[in-house]
Amino acid sequence: MLDANAPGRRSVLRRLPAVISTVLLALIALCAAVFPMIARVDLGATDLLNRLKPPVFEPGGSWAHPLGTDPLGHDYLVQLIYATRNSLGISVAGMLIATVIGTLIGIVAGLWGGIADALLAFLVDVRLAVPSIVIATACAAFFGSTPQSLILIIGLTGWAGFARIVRGEILRLRELTFIVASRSMGASRGRILVEHVLPNISSLLIVNATLQLNSFILLESGLSFLGLGLQPPNVSLGLLASKGRDYLIDQWWLAVAPSLVIVFVIAQLTLLGDRLRDRSDPRLRPTS
Repeated sequence: MLDANAPGRRSVLRRLPAVISTVLLALIALCAAVFPMIARVDLGATDLLNRLKPPVFEPGGSWAHPLGTDPLGHDYLVQLIYATRNSLGISVAGMLIATVIGTLIGIVAGLWGGIADALLAFLVDVRLAVPSIVIATACAAFFGSTPQSLILIIGLTGWAGFARIVRGEILRLRELTFIVASRSMGASRGRILVEHVLPNISSLLIVNATLQLNSFILLESGLSFLGLGLQPPNVSLGLLASKGRDYLIDQWWLAVAPSLVIVFVIAQLTLLGDRLRDRSDPRLRPTS
């Protein structure tokens, strides 16, 4: 009886980290999305009489401001929620743009081949040869630091990884029997794309997008930390960490809190992405 139930228990334990990660990410996203709609706050307002109030876990803190206040008197918990919403929203939107651009380039290179494949593969190699932060910094300095420009910057710097993965998968798929048979029966590239290629690369794209979102969050946070991201009164996690570093000695939580949110979100996305990758690739699934 125990032996029969053991595989089931092991299966549940293997799925538990991914389930917990999904729930925690959903709660963070829900709180970041819903709270600003329920309790609208003027991020440009100041209350200097209440500046730098300690959080509830420090002497003198109160539940009126659970994480204290910032140098301008803003409730820091509210700032953190708005910053999480902005950082996640910009990163996810940029990820969608990068996924679309990279997928289209990978499809053209993989299905058409020939000169198109060679040129696009060269373009991908050139893009990957330059660090994303260098390109993003130059683009942010040139185009500005609005949310729309940051979304475009992330999309235009993150497409190469998607293009390479999609191209490689299509090169593998197009030699398989069912696609060779479709070509021999006169199926067009468009039909092969819709009926065979897209269904087979969809799970790969989802897994890669989940894992790539980590780098996009770090990219957005890095730009904001350097002063090239969102500007006040807008807030982001990188901007809060940047402003909080001036108060590390006495008000250390101003820099630590947004940094912990970044680390926590990235850790949960990594666990979720690893689980999705294991589920999508039978070769990575445990044998027992």
